[in-house]
Amino acid sequence: MKIRGFESSMMGRDIDFIPSSMARLCYLNEISHALAGVISVEKAYNITVPNEGQYLREIARLGEIVEVDAIKLGEFTNTDKLADIGNKIKSILGKKTKYLTVGGVLENISDNRKEKLLNLAKEGLNLVDKDFVKLVDERKAKIILQDVELIDAYNFDVNKVETKNLPKIALYDGKAVYSGSLARMYREGLINSKNLWDMLSARMIEIEFCLNKIIRLLNKLKLTQPYMEPIIKDGKAVGEVVIEGGEGIVYHKVELLGREILDYTILTSENFNKAVLDSVDNDEAIRIIQLCERCYYL
Repeated sequence: MKIRGFESSMMGRDIDFIPSSMARLCYLNEISHALAGVISVEKAYNITVPNEGQYLREIARLGEIVEVDAIKLGEFTNTDKLADIGNKIKSILGKKTKYLTVGGVLENISDNRKEKLLNLAKEGLNLVDKDFVKLVDERKAKIILQDVELIDAYNFDVNKVETKNLPKIALYDGKAVYSGSLARMYREGLINSKNLWDMLSARMIEIEFCLNKIIRLLNKLKLTQPYMEPIIKDGKAVGEVVIEGGEGIVYHKVELLGREILDYTILTSENFNKAVLDSVDNDEAIRIIQLCERCYYL
């Protein structure tokens, strides 16, 4: 099941090529694509990552979500500062994830950097605009839009994905499904509606959710070694993972022969959200999805 020609370019490469290449696949999902690629290799060979490496990875992933949510909301309200904060937090893994590797993270941060990141996250919390959510609710009461089916990384089954030879569009269990902030915040119980309007509210609510989680993780982070030398076995192995990235689900499957990549498969939320876009005919709904949920590189 090949979605992008990019996947074919991975074949024959060494696993060390994964982080840097995947970070260049999509600017908005550079952390999650690189992370999914690395974790898929770790799953293939049952490689353990130290707690500190896991914390650093998660902080970067949450920073990516903050940045993406803020960028997408920029068409509706001023979130430039929040986007910048998310970008600075996700850079905990270095430019284009240069510190991310199979086995963990190559470098930890300093006490000074940790303090700066804590202050950034706290500053971001002060910028969360809860009045924006109220405005969306008022708009929702005046203009009726449809509800959507939701899919997230916790209930994802790749065997239910249907591409029907349309590489840019994917159905799930025969239906158009939305993957992204609304699905995540619905699962967390922070939003109790699946309406298209809630795609906007969910992003602002999620920014606050992620910043609070980042603060908790930074407070847990000890400045010790976040990397463990991986043991790569001979013979063939397969690893797959699905995580939540800035846009939504990011699924990677890698087939390996030792360190060599034999095959690669990628699925992302854009493939599913394009199907949602094609399923609506209301101008307001189309505008929300096009501006807030769809990546134009597809």
